[in-house]
Amino acid sequence: MINDVLDQLVYLKLKSAHSYLKELHINDSTSQSELKGLNKVLRKEVEAKEENNKLYNVKVAAFPFIRKIEDYDFSFQPNIDENKIINLSESNFYQDATNVVFIGNPGVGKTHLAVAIGYSVAIQRNSVYFIKFSKLIRNLKQAHNEGLLEKRLKHYYKYKLLIIDEVGFSEISTLESKLFFQLIDMRYTKRSTIFTSNITFDKWSNILGQDEMITKAILDRILHYSYLFNITGPSYRIKDKLKVHESEES
Repeated sequence: MINDVLDQLVYLKLKSAHSYLKELHINDSTSQSELKGLNKVLRKEVEAKEENNKLYNVKVAAFPFIRKIEDYDFSFQPNIDENKIINLSESNFYQDATNVVFIGNPGVGKTHLAVAIGYSVAIQRNSVYFIKFSKLIRNLKQAHNEGLLEKRLKHYYKYKLLIIDEVGFSEISTLESKLFFQLIDMRYTKRSTIFTSNITFDKWSNILGQDEMITKAILDRILHYSYLFNITGPSYRIKDKLKVHESEES
């Protein structure tokens, strides 16, 4: 019992209380009933702190919405291996700097799954950050123009998991492609990144500054250690509207 109480005081960073209780226990001045009551109170405080830490990491992640794996309708996209997605979300893939890539047409649920996996990582008290590809490129270019590129790259590097959404919705210049490469190269084998895109890899050179060499270098680093999901089903967003339409016709 005493060890549990002392451990909780350390976790809560109550150093003075830890030292005082340790001294009392050595002098046999604490009873089991007192320790039991104190342990119960401290456990509540520890639980509250852990919950606040979870909420903090989710808030910092800047998710556009909150989604969980169980919110996704896998029956509507049967080509996705549900067990593989669940196992991935429950794994420590981010500890191994493994990337995750979702490719598919607009509306198939790529962002939903990316956010859901990101959420599962964030609530384990890991740093996660979500950003649209277009915004990321704008920020990198602005930092480059202001002479602050290295600082901006380090900012995006620090996150245990970075989610880059909608790669390919807008074309970028050769310069912007090189800036993007620097970020990918910095995180390569050191940090995990989730990418979503509606563009197949053979067309990435069309959006990344028309430079095949840079595109190949980027893709090599993204795909070397990665899980790839190609979602070929219908639009996930309109499935409910389709159900309404079918019911009206029947």
